[in-house]
Amino acid sequence: MAEETRQKAVRLFFAIWPDKETRTQLGRLTGRLASVCEGRKTKAENIHLTLVFVGEVNASQVDALCRAADEIEGHGVKAFDLVIERICVWKRKNIVYAEINEIPQPLIALVEALQSSLSLAGFSLEERPYKPHITLMRNASCKTLPERAEPMVWRAREWVLVKSDQTSDGPVYTPIGRWFLKG
Repeated sequence: MAEETRQKAVRLFFAIWPDKETRTQLGRLTGRLASVCEGRKTKAENIHLTLVFVGEVNASQVDALCRAADEIEGHGVKAFDLVIERICVWKRKNIVYAEINEIPQPLIALVEALQSSLSLAGFSLEERPYKPHITLMRNASCKTLPERAEPMVWRAREWVLVKSDQTSDGPVYTPIGRWFLKG
C-alpha cells in the first residue's frame, strides 16, 4: 500500500500566491467581471500567477522538486511588485485575465532560475515563452470589460509549489511548499 501511494500521480505547478489584500481585490474584480461576462469565475482562493507548470509527476518526485526550488532560494532572487493595469481576453481560449504591463526583472530571473533548476533535476517542462497573467475567468463570453480605475499593486514576497486536485466543484489548489524572496 505504501508503494502504491508513493507512485500516485499529482499535478503540480510553481506560483506566486497573493497576500490576503491582493486576493480580496482580485476576487472583487472577478465579481465585477461576472456582471458583464458569462463563464466560470476563478475562485478567490485559487487566484495566482503561475511561474512554471510542472504537470503530472509521481508523488515520490515532490521531494526532488522541493530540492530544486531550495537551490533557487539560495541565489537571492529579490522580492518585487506586480502592477496589474489591464484586463484582457484571449478570445481563442475564452480566458479573461489580468495583465502585468511591465514584467519585473526579478520575476523573469525567478522563472528562468526555476526552469533551469528543474531541468537539471530531470523534469521536462513546456518550451514556450513565459507570458505572466492572472486568470480570472474561463469559458468566458464578454460584451465589455471593466477598466481598471487605478493600477493594483501585488507585492510578491514568496512563491509556492502548488498541488492541483480536480473536483466536481472545480479545481482545488493547495500550496505544499513555500520559499521566500529576498528583501
